[in-house]
Amino acid sequence: MLVEVLKSFGLSEYEAKALVALVSKGTLTAKEVSEISGIPRTSVYDVMNSLLSKGLVESFGKPKRFKALNVSDIISVLSRRVNENIEILRRELSKLETEEIDVIRVYRGEMVLEKLRELVESAKREIVGVLSYIPESVAEILRRATCRLILISSNARAVENAESYEFEKKEEVARSFKNFCHGIFIFDDERTFSIFINGTQIAIMSESPAVIEFSKMVMIPVIEFMRRKND
Repeated sequence: MLVEVLKSFGLSEYEAKALVALVSKGTLTAKEVSEISGIPRTSVYDVMNSLLSKGLVESFGKPKRFKALNVSDIISVLSRRVNENIEILRRELSKLETEEIDVIRVYRGEMVLEKLRELVESAKREIVGVLSYIPESVAEILRRATCRLILISSNARAVENAESYEFEKKEEVARSFKNFCHGIFIFDDERTFSIFINGTQIAIMSESPAVIEFSKMVMIPVIEFMRRKND
């Protein structure tokens, strides 16, 4: 297990085995490292030179003997390398990132409600939603909204803090609505979140200005109609 953990920090299997041997046994010759770790004699000097170049091992004397750094120093060296690699990833990946990569994101399963919760709690100005039916799991999340919340649904009044509009429905249709939830939200005119829950859960989030504008063109007339109807 320890060898596998060390490999996750960029060491080869032989390097990890040699380092474990040195930490556990102390100062060793290359021959002794080979015997304890099982590294082939033909490879052990290359392995030790690699560990020396990585700053994890010291060497001294004739015949040459090797000693690992103390454990805290080994952890410090490995941590520094990890942090350097993360910084390189952050810098280089950001250069490759384009708007198209982030325009559409698909969420499934538990991540649907997790993302909805994040969007609701981070909304600053307005949330608009048009849904067939609001299950309690979604209603509980929507009640967390601290900004203006406008909902149109067969049971919009289930969310007490919303400006709610319920469309007329026949009893048979109402019963079928309770079996699934589908609809769309717009958050602060910056993101759309299309949701579908029917046993499985799936949602699509978009930050595309074109998708947001299209969604508003569809939703705003419906909201205005419902407002006139309720006046």
